[in-house]
Amino acid sequence: MIKIGEKIRTLELSTLFRWFIIYSVIGWIYETLYTYMVSGRFTNRGFLFGPLCPIYGLSILLMILISSDRSKTTVNLIVRCALVATAMEYVTSFWLEYFFNKRWWDYSDMFMNVNGRICIGASLLFGILGAFFIRIIHPIIKEINNRLPNNIIRIIDATILVIFLYDILLSLRTNLVEY
Repeated sequence: MIKIGEKIRTLELSTLFRWFIIYSVIGWIYETLYTYMVSGRFTNRGFLFGPLCPIYGLSILLMILISSDRSKTTVNLIVRCALVATAMEYVTSFWLEYFFNKRWWDYSDMFMNVNGRICIGASLLFGILGAFFIRIIHPIIKEINNRLPNNIIRIIDATILVIFLYDILLSLRTNLVEY
């Protein structure tokens, strides 16, 4: 059971995992398209080999969990989402650089950046996108999830979990060897 403010929500771990995977894939698609538009070529910008950017999945998951009744106004929700995204970007950037001596992104040339890890423009963009996902996309995903039969969901979840864990191990091994 997850307690958020005065409201108690119960979410199954498998549901949280499913949302994490869905939003990680959407994040990977966003990063791939953005990189293509900027550089003119397809590049896998994520840490993993597969089509997942876990920073997006975890960020949206945290945004969903903190979007309680206190986030009734859109501005409040955007600020909360921006704070989550900014914290996730900074911590993830620091962690990746510390363990792998690599930077997956660098905002050094952007206005109001902190150590090139975060910047005001990205924070605002991710705050707006986070609010959009919580208000528009997530309810659709929840509805689709509720319509799928449990036995099929369990098979899909188990398969994706095995592939995801394999990808993590392979990516860790590859990036540690490079380091």
